[in-house]
Amino acid sequence: MMQYTVSKAAVKKATARLGLSKAQAQNVLPKYAQGASFVWSLESTNGSQSVYDNPREQVRLVIAENGTILDVFPADYALQSPQALSDDVLQTLKEATRNALIAERDAVHRKWCEIEVDFHANSYEIAKVRLALTDAADDEQVELNRKLAQLCPENKRLHNERSALRKERTEIERALVPYI
Repeated sequence: MMQYTVSKAAVKKATARLGLSKAQAQNVLPKYAQGASFVWSLESTNGSQSVYDNPREQVRLVIAENGTILDVFPADYALQSPQALSDDVLQTLKEATRNALIAERDAVHRKWCEIEVDFHANSYEIAKVRLALTDAADDEQVELNRKLAQLCPENKRLHNERSALRKERTEIERALVPYI
């Protein structure tokens, strides 16, 4: 049986479109995927993403070939099948989705850049303190060690924050692939 993971974007969309809480979405979406059947492959991704329907739960899922659930829709959502919409409407929906994903990606990237600058500034301060420690007298070492003890946890927090933002940006970029 295939093991499914749920992307952050899919959790957000499940909360907005299906009215689930974040915890419910994390637990329920893999179950929906287990009972889903293949509908079509997204052509723009060379088959790396496909659309699946779960008629019992009345949901449609977009799942990457690695088992990551990327998107979720109610079954009566406007994009039930590419043939159900006119080319103009389909193109408009794709462009609107693409523009929204690009805006979200750019906002996340900006946050990541700000954190990246803070991280490197903090790393520079740590390096300066460590350099000062090499030539410091015993009474100065206590103060420098105290300062180092404050800077290091902050550096770890900034590192974790920038890593999370990088992962989020990557997920958004993957969701953007079908619309490019």
